[in-house]
Amino acid sequence: MPHLDLMRWPWRREPIPSTTLEEKRVNDELSTISRRLKLCEDTLRKNPDDPDALFTKGVFLAKIREYRRALQCLERVATREPAYPGVWRAMATIHVKLGETDAAEACRRRAATEAV
Repeated sequence: MPHLDLMRWPWRREPIPSTTLEEKRVNDELSTISRRLKLCEDTLRKNPDDPDALFTKGVFLAKIREYRRALQCLERVATREPAYPGVWRAMATIHVKLGETDAAEACRRRAATEAV
């Protein structure tokens, strides 16, 4: 029986290490998100109901996978300004990420009615 070199089989390959450029890109993106979140927090300290700051905070929280906190921000925007551009679609996207398909569909329907 011939000797099989299992290390050469495709499913046995080692993962490709991330490159320095990719790590830099990720670090730059996280740094930008951190700065933007701080700006949102500063604005919200002055005006806790600022819809732009709440929406932006929600979007950036979603980027770092803080989905529940992101939804809280976006729901505050939707409660105060239901016609705020993009709020219902953003909430639908987050509900999909959480596996909440019924809630996502409800947000999509609401987005369609607000767009009219």
